[in-house]
Amino acid sequence: MKTGGCTMAVVSALFSCSAMDMPCTQHVSFPDAFAAAVGDAPQSAPVALLRLAGDGRVLHQIGWPDTLPPVQGRAVHTLFRELDDDGCSHWPSFCADSGGDVSRHVWHLCDNGQAVCVECARLPGDAAGDWLLRVSHGTPEDAAQRELRLLARAAHQAGDAVLITCAGGLIEYVNPAFERSTGYSAEEVLGRSPGLLKSGLHGPDVYARLWRALRSGEVFRMVFTNRRKNGELYHEEKTISPIRDAQQRISHYVATSRDVSERIRAQDQLEYLAGMDALTDLPNRRLFTDRLRQAMRRAMRTECPLAVLFIDLDRFKVINDTLGHSVGDALLTEVAARLRGCVRASDTVARLGGDEFTVLLEETGDRAAVTEIAEKILAALAEGVRVQGREFFVSASVGVALFPENGHSVDELLSRADLSMYRAKAAGRNTVRFYDQSMDAHAHTELSAEIALHGALERREFFLVYQPIIDTRTGRVATVEALLRWNSPTEGVVPPDRFIPLLEETGLIVPVSRWSLREALRDLRMLQATQPQLHLAFNLSGRQLRDDDLVSDITSALQEAGVDPRMLELEITESTLMEDIPRTTDILGALDTMGISLAIDDFGTGYSSLAYLMRFAVRTLKIDRSFVSQLRSSSDAVTIVRAITSLADSMGLEVVAEGVETPGQLAQLTELGCHRLQGYLFSRPVRPEELLRLSCFSPAAPQT
Repeated sequence: MKTGGCTMAVVSALFSCSAMDMPCTQHVSFPDAFAAAVGDAPQSAPVALLRLAGDGRVLHQIGWPDTLPPVQGRAVHTLFRELDDDGCSHWPSFCADSGGDVSRHVWHLCDNGQAVCVECARLPGDAAGDWLLRVSHGTPEDAAQRELRLLARAAHQAGDAVLITCAGGLIEYVNPAFERSTGYSAEEVLGRSPGLLKSGLHGPDVYARLWRALRSGEVFRMVFTNRRKNGELYHEEKTISPIRDAQQRISHYVATSRDVSERIRAQDQLEYLAGMDALTDLPNRRLFTDRLRQAMRRAMRTECPLAVLFIDLDRFKVINDTLGHSVGDALLTEVAARLRGCVRASDTVARLGGDEFTVLLEETGDRAAVTEIAEKILAALAEGVRVQGREFFVSASVGVALFPENGHSVDELLSRADLSMYRAKAAGRNTVRFYDQSMDAHAHTELSAEIALHGALERREFFLVYQPIIDTRTGRVATVEALLRWNSPTEGVVPPDRFIPLLEETGLIVPVSRWSLREALRDLRMLQATQPQLHLAFNLSGRQLRDDDLVSDITSALQEAGVDPRMLELEITESTLMEDIPRTTDILGALDTMGISLAIDDFGTGYSSLAYLMRFAVRTLKIDRSFVSQLRSSSDAVTIVRAITSLADSMGLEVVAEGVETPGQLAQLTELGCHRLQGYLFSRPVRPEELLRLSCFSPAAPQT
């Protein structure tokens, strides 16, 4: 195969995988034109440009050979033999035959008979019908050779690994990036099959699909797990493209690959995290419900009952609020360890969130056996727990639901175990209660709260508090997050985890959030008198995303407050984001067009998928407080935070860490590349007037 025959098909092929593994049965020799072209090569010959009038007269010339007289003003047929016929010009007929396309010819100079390469084209938009001729020494084959040299240099110097094989799959060229990536030198792989990189992790069906695609002339793309020369596994994002010769037969395959091992490792860590609680290293709600569903199927086959225990620590909130989350998290970690010690290896202990734990007991026998395990748990928790030099005594309330006696679905069992736990709390805490139908009365309590919430907005019982997000690079507040609170006439200030789910369930979250956003934007406008660049973070719920008027509500609220949409950031949890992807995509796209930012709250505790980060216009990832609290004690937490910050940095996203309570956490997060922090170290959630008294709002020097 002549090197000059390599066409622009090479160009498209240069963006392509070394996964081919098939014995060569039709090897076509391909001289190492790439290697030769990369070496020293003569520079291109001089080029002349001639502008011709429509009648073939030379109007202007640039760069004609010094050995020839000037040609300006001459007729073109006196320059080239092919246009001259005994003094008559063929130029008019040439113009008529050429149309408007660029044409290439090998003509001879009339003066000395030298062959030159001439490219002819009409000047676009020229009313006079002028032509442009590009004249160079040599032939079209010489130009193709120069083109090949350029392409060869591009392949040789490319950052991605490039590999070329013959039609039968034997390697004929690899570039230096391939050598660096695989550890193999060119001499070690030339003439061999790319199968030498196989890891053994892809089955024959993968290669069968690969060859079916290539032989039909299609491009094949896939992420492969291959093995370097030293035995190390790595992940490559690969593409393989067929190259056709002049007769449109596949003569070669060209492949490129990019090492994506770091990205895959980060994805694996996040996927692991999606099923595990980072603080306690227990299964989270997602993994627990999956295991419960499988256990219920087994129980139906074996007719062996199972039990679900719902465990809530008594008065844990007092410890958490009084002594801080670092003490609370250390206590939760110890509780998790004790729960694991009370059950069999075949049972499952999970943390659903906060201070709520669940236990799945399979093949439980009778109620007496379940009671014995539940009381064992209470006894283990009652023993003193020493945290940061202090001793705590923890009790818990345990609710139990049995399958199939108390429910036939995951939701029924969990909700009835939860009801039982609340009955245990009502009975004085530190006790166990099994579900019975009388517990449905608990729903009446929820109904009372729901009724009270219906009038709370009109009675002005809701109010907002704000927690600042600090940029450590300036020491100043960058954003304030608006948080909703309810001051009940009968119960006082109600924790948000009690009333917000009710607002969600009843749909009241829509009008309450509509009021909250307007109130928050008015407060932001007031605060911007001190901090003109201050942003507002506002939480969106799943119910709001289902509201047809959401975009118009937000637009009118911004206009009423006179706030720049770019100063508003909407926070959405991962689970909310994935509920109705097509609808969510449309809504968030409209908000992004307005300039409003999107932040993913509690990132790492849900789906943690790279796919939605690319699909939605996400600008900020908020690292969950459970990771922050474990930075000093868990290398896994450090790895996860580093992975998130690295992922965000590579995608141009901002990162905010929640729950920062100690200077040590601040220093470590800054070292890991996270510069926006939120937590009690800077301020608890406070009213707007209290924000103004914080040092981060002061025009004085930044805080340390």
